[in-house]
Amino acid sequence: MVVFIVMKPMKLSTRHLPHAPLHPRRRTPRIALLALGTVLVTGACGQAAPAGSASTPAAGGGATPSAATSAPATGGTTGGSGPSKQTVTAGGVRLEAAMAPAGAGIAASSGLVVDYTLTNTGWKPLVAYDAVPDDLGSATLATHVDPQHAWVYAQSGVLRLSKQGFATAPNVRFAAAPVMGGHTIAPGATIAGRAYAAVPPRLDVPGESFVAPRSLVDPAVKQWQLCIQVDDRAMQARPSAVGGGVVEAASMAPRGDQLVCTEPAAIPVS
Repeated sequence: MVVFIVMKPMKLSTRHLPHAPLHPRRRTPRIALLALGTVLVTGACGQAAPAGSASTPAAGGGATPSAATSAPATGGTTGGSGPSKQTVTAGGVRLEAAMAPAGAGIAASSGLVVDYTLTNTGWKPLVAYDAVPDDLGSATLATHVDPQHAWVYAQSGVLRLSKQGFATAPNVRFAAAPVMGGHTIAPGATIAGRAYAAVPPRLDVPGESFVAPRSLVDPAVKQWQLCIQVDDRAMQARPSAVGGGVVEAASMAPRGDQLVCTEPAAIPVS
């Protein structure tokens, strides 16, 4: 006898399967609504800057200026008995200077004196070479270095009082590198100093071992400017025996924007 097994189809029950609506209702989560409200409230709190206003970054912040700009103070470029004031910002520093006639009490003879401040507007320490020796060439600074000494020469018809280094002349070799003195300026810090020039003005530059201007200064020169060499060799500078925070570094001619100069201004008369 042969038995045939008949297979019957089973009816699948959907009673226990999850049901999903064909058109689900979309809800915005309560948390998302709260967050959106917070954003709207916060955005409404900002105050619009008034027309013509400008933000001022904190000292030591922001990009270093790449181009020099001058803004003479009141009466800055005119002659007379008052000081001639200049302000310039370049190479990460701000130089402010004022020239005035000086009596014999400042130096051996009457002359012109520039009082200045130098501010580090950048983010790294700088060295300002504001303690230049009377005779460049020694491997150490003399302990009696004159803090107001500056090199004096003419540049494009302008009397320049400059605190800087100079390149060694061709075919000249020193047993030890000559040094110049200066001060380290921390970011945001300011130093003050003075520069002097005799009257009538005369050429005062290093000797023939260095590349320096050699043309005589016209005694009737009408304009002046102050220049100070500044660079980032703070890690290469060493404390000097002069004391007072003076450091020494090998003399180098300034490159690029390392020589910060005020704009030419009228020499004040007594």
